[in-house]
Amino acid sequence: MSDSYLKKAVDANLSAKLVCSARGWPAPTMSWSRNSTSLSDVSKYRITDHRDGELRHVSTLNISSIKQDDLGVYSCTARNDMGVNVTDFNLTVKSEPVFLLLYMP
Repeated sequence: MSDSYLKKAVDANLSAKLVCSARGWPAPTMSWSRNSTSLSDVSKYRITDHRDGELRHVSTLNISSIKQDDLGVYSCTARNDMGVNVTDFNLTVKSEPVFLLLYMP
């Protein structure tokens, strides 16, 4: 997996899926974070991992019911004895315009 920065825009109230993969020997372990905070213990996020052969590891982050609070930088980190590599996803949330009523005397 090479260093990269990916943009993803998701409609509000829908779900999002972020996928990254890495290969190496020894096989890498994968982890996810949002704005530098680990997502391993947050119930809103579901992380699934699988191996595709001996050397390739695929990790998927599923985010349910996207809200404006979910926007930010999500990072997928691959790590093994030889080093660390990170892919960043910049998630933005699309929503309908909201009119603000302003009172002007």
